[in-house]
Amino acid sequence: MYCGFYKTGHGLPVRWLMAAMVLALLAGGGSWAQAQGVPVQLAAQAQAFYEQRADLEVAAKAVELHRELLTYAPGDLDASLKLCELLVWIGAQSESPKDEPYYREMITVAEQARKAHPQDPGPVYWLGVGQGMLATVASIPEALSMVKQARANMRLLLTMDPTYCHGGADRVLGRIYSKLPFFIGGSNDKAEEHYKQAIDRGPHYWLNHLYLAELYHHEGDDAKAKRLLQQVAAGPTIHGLEPECRLWQNVARKYLVTGDSFDY
Repeated sequence: MYCGFYKTGHGLPVRWLMAAMVLALLAGGGSWAQAQGVPVQLAAQAQAFYEQRADLEVAAKAVELHRELLTYAPGDLDASLKLCELLVWIGAQSESPKDEPYYREMITVAEQARKAHPQDPGPVYWLGVGQGMLATVASIPEALSMVKQARANMRLLLTMDPTYCHGGADRVLGRIYSKLPFFIGGSNDKAEEHYKQAIDRGPHYWLNHLYLAELYHHEGDDAKAKRLLQQVAAGPTIHGLEPECRLWQNVARKYLVTGDSFDY
């Protein structure tokens, strides 16, 4: 299905992009990598593959390279957060039970990053995301524990930076409230409140809109769901998040045609 590199930027093949990045790093931009003992070509290749993550085979290679980066610099925040992002990107598009190891690794990486950078919101966010994703595939006792921890981390994130990752804390909390049964704390009203707050903080981060549209769909209010999905389908992409935005837009367009699927 995936048989080569996509193009990036102004149509340059990724191998050209990698060469340009290596030259730039060698010219002075690679001082961080050199200071950390990270091979410059490895850092450049990891970044290039990360940018081509729309192709899941390339994304898998990016995972391997970011793992290798962390062997040279275990405390590197950027490499840790990108590895978490890549793991959830691949895991969310894999078929269970293949996704479970991605989420477990993601939790481990985020926990290590949190120890190294306790004041940064990034590890808190990705730790909560990993816990929430693991809860969807784990056993019931572990799932309940993961949900509890994810909720605590998102509440912490709200005190650290409520705007982080385009309203990420509210988005995850909304998801938790929408998926939990009412007798253990689920609430569509609270989910809607958090989703709307996430949209306010991330108006073009279309996953916020998709989650709220899905909630409306399940409540039988397809008119509200369709209005949100039309915004998603016709909206712009966020620079640096083009693969994710395109995926979410395709989900919205599919629903607008079929009317019965929120498959993402």
